[in-house]
Amino acid sequence: MEEQEVKWKVIYVASKQEKKVSAYFDKAGVTHYLPLYRSLRFWKDRKKWVEMPMFNGYLFVFPNDIERDIILQTPGVVKFIRHNQKDATIPENQINLIREFVEFGYNITEVDRNERFEVGDIAEVLDGPLKGREAEIFKSGDDSYIIVSIEALNQSVKVKLPKDILKIRQRKSDMEVVKSLW
Repeated sequence: MEEQEVKWKVIYVASKQEKKVSAYFDKAGVTHYLPLYRSLRFWKDRKKWVEMPMFNGYLFVFPNDIERDIILQTPGVVKFIRHNQKDATIPENQINLIREFVEFGYNITEVDRNERFEVGDIAEVLDGPLKGREAEIFKSGDDSYIIVSIEALNQSVKVKLPKDILKIRQRKSDMEVVKSLW
């Protein structure tokens, strides 16, 4: 009998239950990953730094066949995300990339540069865990964001990067199709 390969999979959890499900998995010994980022939240009487899930409603798990049943029986777990009638899998390198986002933080203060970034421009990342990667500018102005797509989730991650580690490789205006003269 062929041994089934264990891979990272994605589960969908009930609204705002990511941390609770993660705590259940800790107790049950299920290998999982919940990427969190710090966000400053404001209330009428105070402000506070809070850890928020990077992907609302999703959690990554590394289950064997027995743990799959435990995962589905965990309070707050809705289902495994499916793709082509199979559980969607995430390559280890994409999980590691997400881990690097979280570890590095990207909360670096932006340095003002003369280079102007426009929405749709393609930039190269010059430093950090994304060094050497190309990314599309999602938002310009005071803030610059790049998009990194996690294909199995059909979602994109907006990562705030300082302008000083971005270098324009291709302008959106240069990418537009020029009408043929013929």
